[in-house]
Amino acid sequence: MSVILRDPKGRIVLMCKGADSIIKERLNQKSLNGSVLKNTQDYVNEYAEGGLRTLFLAERIIPEAEYNAWNEKAKQARLAIKDRDQAVAAVDELIEVDLELVGCTAIEDRLQDEVAETIQFIKSAGVKVWVLTGDKIETAINIGYSAGLLDNSMA
Repeated sequence: MSVILRDPKGRIVLMCKGADSIIKERLNQKSLNGSVLKNTQDYVNEYAEGGLRTLFLAERIIPEAEYNAWNEKAKQARLAIKDRDQAVAAVDELIEVDLELVGCTAIEDRLQDEVAETIQFIKSAGVKVWVLTGDKIETAINIGYSAGLLDNSMA
């Protein structure tokens, strides 16, 4: 999930947020080898264990010529008649590289009222419940307990 903007200094900036595992693949060597990554990952792990939803934040200054060349490809991809989504995604992959890690976010994503009670009722009726999630495993486990999907007998 990215946005490209021109900042007040006239620089073209790509700002990106996403799962830590995805953003890590796009980081520059400075970020990969620096202490910011380790410290940020420690925070993300701690927040996820507490049931918070986490994201890495990264950015990159894009040279004008590189942006212009990429933007032409992006325009062509958006005009594609066949496989447009794949074409746009492929072009986006070209610009979301060499990012510098800025930090992370963590938010509480509360369950709606009576979710746990509703899930327990469904389970008591003999319905098997499966959950698919893109969350970190620590977050998913925490939410599983709070939603009544998991209990201590499953450990």
